[in-house]
This record gives sequence, structure tokens and C-alpha cells, in this order.
Amino acid sequence: MACKKYKSLNEKWDLYVPFMELGLQLLSPNGVFSMIVPYPLTNQKYGKKLRKMIVEEYCLLEIADLSGTKIFDNATVSNCIPFIQNSPPKGELRITQLFGDKTFRKVLRKSPETLKQDENKYVWNLTEERRTGNRFANMNVLGDFCYISKGMVLNANENIEKGAFKKGDLISNIYDEVHCRKYIEAKDIDKYQVKRVRFLEWNTERCPDKLSRQTFRELYDCPKLIMNCLGTINVTIDTEEHFLHNHSIYCAILWKNLKGVNNKSISSSIKKFCKHTRTEMEALSSEVDLLYLLGVLNSSMAGKLLADQRGGDYHIYPEHIRNLPIPIATSKQQEEIAQLVRIIMEKIHGEKDCETEQQKVNQIVSKLYI
Repeated sequence: MACKKYKSLNEKWDLYVPFMELGLQLLSPNGVFSMIVPYPLTNQKYGKKLRKMIVEEYCLLEIADLSGTKIFDNATVSNCIPFIQNSPPKGELRITQLFGDKTFRKVLRKSPETLKQDENKYVWNLTEERRTGNRFANMNVLGDFCYISKGMVLNANENIEKGAFKKGDLISNIYDEVHCRKYIEAKDIDKYQVKRVRFLEWNTERCPDKLSRQTFRELYDCPKLIMNCLGTINVTIDTEEHFLHNHSIYCAILWKNLKGVNNKSISSSIKKFCKHTRTEMEALSSEVDLLYLLGVLNSSMAGKLLADQRGGDYHIYPEHIRNLPIPIATSKQQEEIAQLVRIIMEKIHGEKDCETEQQKVNQIVSKLYI
């Protein structure tokens, strides 16, 4: 890597990126390179230079879209298979989409230009849907208002206690003196609600001090939004329970609520991902209500914008959440949405239908983006 042989490496690149570039370098004229790679090749920031190189310097013949199709038993990431010819770009490429049983679902044809969702991120859109790209490029994003983080990894730290315990050893369905903190995972939440609560061992010799990823304690003591990281986004709120959660959940905490909390995780996030200073973001976050953000994130509009970010990927990455455009509404508009959200949560708790209120939220939020 030190010899700068690979020009496709970008930010925190994945190991397959230089392998792909090396494979392309070794092709004879008109030779074809193919490789099963993670689906995030199509849409993640680390793959931007490689995507640009493939489209502009080679002939992309075909992409097999395997999102939702399990190729490797133990893999957690969806895959795709690009077929790239060592020849000048020409004509349309073929996009094959497969069912879970490996039979063809659909075959699309696209030009390299229509494959490209936007000029800035060079994201590939493997669907027939029209993506909005940079339409909201000048709008604030969720990361301007909130610090975004994954939760804890509950396995033993490999450098301290490798294999000494695993997640299941720390969780109980029953509260006791050891399992004394309420605990949730992504499978325990839905839109506007927490469906199941268990209890995590806490303040013992091994938890949290010997966890693989501890995070920091203030992360769980602030009012926050909590959401899943796979499939359709489901967001709920935690203002009083102070749930602990693992890495299957992202949390979003208003910057103003972390004022005075300083650590490497926060400083690194600001340095890498934020266009504003911390003081500016603390001020911005004072302009939004957490219930307002909850309504926005659970709206149909947010689902569409997230699809623009993800490009069809099953996974939701921190980058997708952090860069979700968020309009700054007036206090009156925010309170209107917040009140509807309160009604929705009350109705869900009472097992009553709340479709009317959810549609009202969708309508109000959609107008804010116009």
C-alpha cells in the first residue's frame, strides 16, 4: 500500500477494494474480471473511487444484485457480483436480480450514466426507481443535530478475556441484583415502541469493563432515539428508561445533551463526519424537539430518503443515518408533529389503530421537504 499502487483506496476502505483493483490491473485486453463482493461496494463512501474507476476506465458488463439472497451461511452482509471487461466503456450494462432460491427475479438494462445516482457520492442505483440524489444537499442532516452511535458489543474483549464469556451469558429475562439494567436489541423494537425488555448484567467484574466494545456510559443516560440497522427503519424514543442496547441498535442523542461529555469517540466522530463545530451543533440541536425528529424518521419521506442513501442495501449504516436530510421546522410545526407522535405512542400502547395519525405525520413531513 505504501507504494501507492492502488488509486481506488478511499477513507476506511475494505480489504476487497485493492484486490479488485489488482485483478483489473492484471487483465489482458478484453479480459473479464468478476468477484463476489459485499453489496456496499455500490453505495458506501469507501467504494467511491473504485466505482468511479470501474465506470470511467472499464466496460462494466453486468452486476448480479444479490441483496436479500444468502450466499454464505455465516455472512451478515449482502453481496453483488460485478463483471468488468478491460475495454473502453460502451453501451448498456445488465443488472440481474435474483430470488432467494437463486432463480432470476428481474433483468434490467442501464447506461453507466443512469446507473450513477449522483455526481458527489457516485452511488450506484441498481433498481428501476428514480433516486433524488443531491436534491436536499443544502439541508441540515441528522448528524448536525445528533451524535450517532452503535451500542455495545457484548462479547468478551479478545485482548483481555478472549472467549471468557459471550452475549448470552450476560442477559436474563428476570431482574435481579446482578442483571440490574434494562436491555434491548433491534428485534425488541418497532416504530414508536419497545416490544420486549430483558436485563443485562451490569457493574460487575466483567460487564461493562471487559466487553469487546463498551461505548461510554453517558450514551445510555441521555434522552435518545433508538433505531434498528437492518431492513426497514423503525425508530422509537427513550427519555426515561435509560435502556442499554447492543450494536444491533443505533442511538441518536441531541448534541446539547452531551455538552460537557468529552471522549475519543465523540471527538473522532466530530473530526471525521461533522461540517460544524461542536458548539454550533449544540446550538442547532436546541432548535429541534426529539419527538419531532422521531416523527420525521418514522415518516414515509424518511424511508424514501434513506433508500436514496442505501441504494437498495438491506443494511442501514451509520453514514446513512448521519446524512439523512432534516428540515428545521418552526416551533408550531414541530409541536404539531410531536403531538401526533404522542397520540400514536399512546394508541400503540393501548393496542389501538393509529393509521390516521401516521398518515397525518407523513403529509406534514412531506410538505416540509418541498
